[in-house]
Amino acid sequence: MADSRVLFVSDRETFIVKSIIKKLESESIICDFATIDVKDLSKYKDNDYTLIYFYVDDKTDFNIEGMTYLRDFSIDKDSELFLIGYEDTVAELKEKVFSGHLAGEYYRPVNAGQLVEEVLKEVDKEKTMGHKKHILVVDDSGVMLSTIKEWLGEKYRVTPVNSALNAISFLAKERPDLILLDYEMPACSGPKFLEMLRTDVALSDIPVIFLTGRDDAESVKSVISLRPVGYLLKSLPKEKIVGEVDAFFAKQKAK
Repeated sequence: MADSRVLFVSDRETFIVKSIIKKLESESIICDFATIDVKDLSKYKDNDYTLIYFYVDDKTDFNIEGMTYLRDFSIDKDSELFLIGYEDTVAELKEKVFSGHLAGEYYRPVNAGQLVEEVLKEVDKEKTMGHKKHILVVDDSGVMLSTIKEWLGEKYRVTPVNSALNAISFLAKERPDLILLDYEMPACSGPKFLEMLRTDVALSDIPVIFLTGRDDAESVKSVISLRPVGYLLKSLPKEKIVGEVDAFFAKQKAK
């Protein structure tokens, strides 16, 4: 596990955070610590992290700017982000900042030894996921991002992003095997994003399936020249959406 790196973030390096880091380092996990502050977090922008844990302690200042930076930082690094805090605090932060972007959550009080075991399991899982097909999901709905990640996460490596801008930032560093793209988004719509993608030589051949609430002929006709490989209605049940994605990759493999 020597190549695994974990970032812990909190308002301060508490006793329990220090204890967790010490136990993980004894298991050959490289650990860094940063405060929930944009300037401090930016010091680690050149590091790649398997997992990021945000520990919300009793004195944590609800620095929305820092938390938003942490959310986008995890997207940029394609790192799984976990939240540790009291249940009501976790619920509040999920709603305000992290909706659709958390890989998991732990409620305080936490046992350091048990959490270390959970982190080690996540590290092993992430290594396994590295061999799976990678899907980028672009949708401004946190609920939809969470749902699709949950549905597809058992078979595929899924990265959720909540805007076309974040998708562009992610694509500058990594190339997924498939993009599931929301049709209607603020600032930059799905069709507009796909149009930009098709003009980029390095990214133009990434397959895109629209994830949409619209199935009218006019919407389909308007983007046919951009060569999406399909359309999935958001109202479809889990089995249908997973089945369609499975069928897409099976067809690719057969070529």
